[in-house]
Amino acid sequence: MELTLGPVLFEWRRDELLKFYEEASNWPVDRVYLGEVVCSKKTGLTPKDIESIAWGLEKAGKKVTLSSLAVVSNEDELAFTRRLAQMSGSFSMEANDMSVLNMINPIEKEIFAGPHITTYNAPSIEFLKSLGIKRVTFPVELPRDSIAFAIKNTGIFGEVFVHGRVPLAFSWRCYTSRAYNLSKTECRHHCGKYPDGMELKTMDGEPLFAINGTSVLSSKTYTLVEFVEDLSSIGVKAIRVSPQSRCTGKIIDVFRRRLDGNLSAEEGLRQLAEANTTPGYCNGWYTGAAGKDYVSPIAAGA
Repeated sequence: MELTLGPVLFEWRRDELLKFYEEASNWPVDRVYLGEVVCSKKTGLTPKDIESIAWGLEKAGKKVTLSSLAVVSNEDELAFTRRLAQMSGSFSMEANDMSVLNMINPIEKEIFAGPHITTYNAPSIEFLKSLGIKRVTFPVELPRDSIAFAIKNTGIFGEVFVHGRVPLAFSWRCYTSRAYNLSKTECRHHCGKYPDGMELKTMDGEPLFAINGTSVLSSKTYTLVEFVEDLSSIGVKAIRVSPQSRCTGKIIDVFRRRLDGNLSAEEGLRQLAEANTTPGYCNGWYTGAAGKDYVSPIAAGA
């Protein structure tokens, strides 16, 4: 089973990102997703930076996939996506918006369906396969049984999001700018103040969501560290860790040792707790419960 590093979803400074990917070149991951999923206005990396980092990661022995925006809503975002799609090299492309499929010939460049394309069932996957797509990352809200059914009945190479704040929804508007009484076009890059997202709480003070530019994420960290063996048993071929501002390398190490059979589920969860940047864990969607819940493998019957 592949271990992959997802794209950075938050606005980090350029120097932070360059250091992050320099460190990632030495982490025990098989594939690195690199690009921009949330907002093309981010000031961290230019397309030239992305291409340079991609070549460096490939030289370090990593497979590199370029991730596109989840929502392409204007000409600037369309131009950014086209530039990403036209980068030189053998890098595959993760389409998070269907517009990408009109920019690339799958015969010339390998295309994956990202988690923000709604591959909820076998017919949708079969349609994408007819366009030349051979790999999908399932939507984060899909339960175990649906993932297992889709893989069994389509033979698709399936990847699952297994750790990080869950990207729940995307908008044409910017939630962070709105929190500062600004519109998306008046962007002042306030999201850079929140390297793991801006916390939203209920009136009673309970953590509810995190906002990050145009996206809404879970407040808690979603983790399937206790379900690695179960994921393998249903035919999942790759698992994805989403970057966070601190301790991503340690999280990668935990999942690598889980995959290699050198770390128990219980110890893996304990070690992740030391690296957690959010108020607790959840995994409810995978287990068929409410998304904000955490269900143990024993309770889930896995």
